[in-house]
Amino acid sequence: MFRVDTLIIYQDRAGAEVTKEGALLEKILRYYDTPQYLRKYLFEKDPDLQYAGTLPPLRGPHHPNLEAPDLGQLREGIVTASGPVSILNTGYGQPVHVNGRLAISRRLTVRITRDSPRIEAEIVDGSELTIYWGPRFSRGNRTLGQLVKGGGYDMTISTSRRGADVRHVMGQLAQNWKSAKSTLLLFGSPREGVPEILAREQVKVSDLSFNLNTIPEQAVETVRTEEALHATLAVLNTLGEG
Repeated sequence: MFRVDTLIIYQDRAGAEVTKEGALLEKILRYYDTPQYLRKYLFEKDPDLQYAGTLPPLRGPHHPNLEAPDLGQLREGIVTASGPVSILNTGYGQPVHVNGRLAISRRLTVRITRDSPRIEAEIVDGSELTIYWGPRFSRGNRTLGQLVKGGGYDMTISTSRRGADVRHVMGQLAQNWKSAKSTLLLFGSPREGVPEILAREQVKVSDLSFNLNTIPEQAVETVRTEEALHATLAVLNTLGEG
């Protein structure tokens, strides 16, 4: 919804259970980001995904409605047969032909170059598209403090109930937002907020670009992470392109 480039799953504490939780979250996110017509090819039956069907459907450019092939259309596909000309399933109900011997089960982004008498396409690099084509996913053994200390971001924003009222810093926030080429936005875990997690690694939120309360005067005791995500990204979305 908000054109996020990368979703980073960090470890809020050490332990095998935390690693397992991170792997589960990544699996669900990757499943959700996969077009419905490809899910049965890329994901086996898995008890971890038994309730994934309750997730609301995505209607982004890479999750198209049923439509007839047309020149220039972009599609996600999977290689089902390989040879001098490989065959892809791209959800059209008929095969798509791509020149070259491609690995079976490889997922690709293609552009339709011919729609009759057979559908032909060329491979495109999804990262170079000018339209939003979904987020990348990153998960490792990194902690939140390591993400912050690793740098590489022009601006780092922490979200916290005890942060500065976003209404009071909108001017400076907008100025930094528009000049930053990359921004790291931090959210806490179900157990702890960002300041508490960072404190264990001797990182202070005061050292970050901003520590914001994006839901000032909240009327509930706690705000869930999924609620904070929408609230914060909606605020940042009003600042224009960043």
